[in-house]
Amino acid sequence: MMKIAFLMQCHKNPEQINLLLKALKHPQVDVYVHVDSKSESIREDIGEGDGIYLLPKKDSIDVQWGQFSQVQATLNLLNAAISGGGYSHYFLISGQDFPLKSIGEIVKFLNEHKNENFIDCALIKQFEKRNDIYFPRIVVGRKKWQKILKNILVYGTGGWNHTFSLVRRTAPGSVQYYFGSSWWCLNDAVVQWIYNFLGKCPEYIELFKHSLCPDECFFQTLVMNSPYADNIKPYLHYIKWENGMSSPKTLTTIDYEELKKTEKIIARKFDMNVDAEIIRKLYCVIKAN
Repeated sequence: MMKIAFLMQCHKNPEQINLLLKALKHPQVDVYVHVDSKSESIREDIGEGDGIYLLPKKDSIDVQWGQFSQVQATLNLLNAAISGGGYSHYFLISGQDFPLKSIGEIVKFLNEHKNENFIDCALIKQFEKRNDIYFPRIVVGRKKWQKILKNILVYGTGGWNHTFSLVRRTAPGSVQYYFGSSWWCLNDAVVQWIYNFLGKCPEYIELFKHSLCPDECFFQTLVMNSPYADNIKPYLHYIKWENGMSSPKTLTTIDYEELKKTEKIIARKFDMNVDAEIIRKLYCVIKAN
């Protein structure tokens, strides 16, 4: 059986990260870890070795919300894992995720679905603006003044549902944009196709360097414009959104019964500083299975 590579992006709570790494420990699993360059102080507190590989500092990215940096961090993780070689699936997670099934069950599930890719992909017309115009990095962020500048740019170029042709950027190869959750699990065939495509079409990367929230479109578009678009299944994460919030709910013990009922195999997001009990409870349950 081929192994599975988990690709983890993290930036805080090393104790929580180490518990997650323990939960993922399995002979058929390797975990590649990207530590945000802003959080290098936690690197020495993360356990390495025996299937756990921290990306070197030179490959650590300063990840900023809504910018290409999150995609670049993912590409760096993929590059490290591909160099390791021999994986059936590449499973992108964060340090604030936690499995809902035992790692043995997850490995068994993925071994039974080697030809499938688990990723959220949808055609969303109003999101196309994110790629249609050039977004300077200074306007991409969550600060109030950035939102004001971003809205001036968007409405000055035609609004969210339209872009004046004079300023519209063209997608390389006239690809159709797809959008979805940042988190996915892709098989080796499509990952190899993606790397070959990016090697032949570097302008694809250049376009997304100045898009808005490219982590929700970059890989989704590649997969759906690949020969593997028919092998798509719903993504494997449980994520809870509430009241139109721009970030998912931090899950707590209040959500435990709901987590027990879901068919998803991993959930996010958790924060040990908010509720450590739910994380430890999940760990005990999956280790008992």
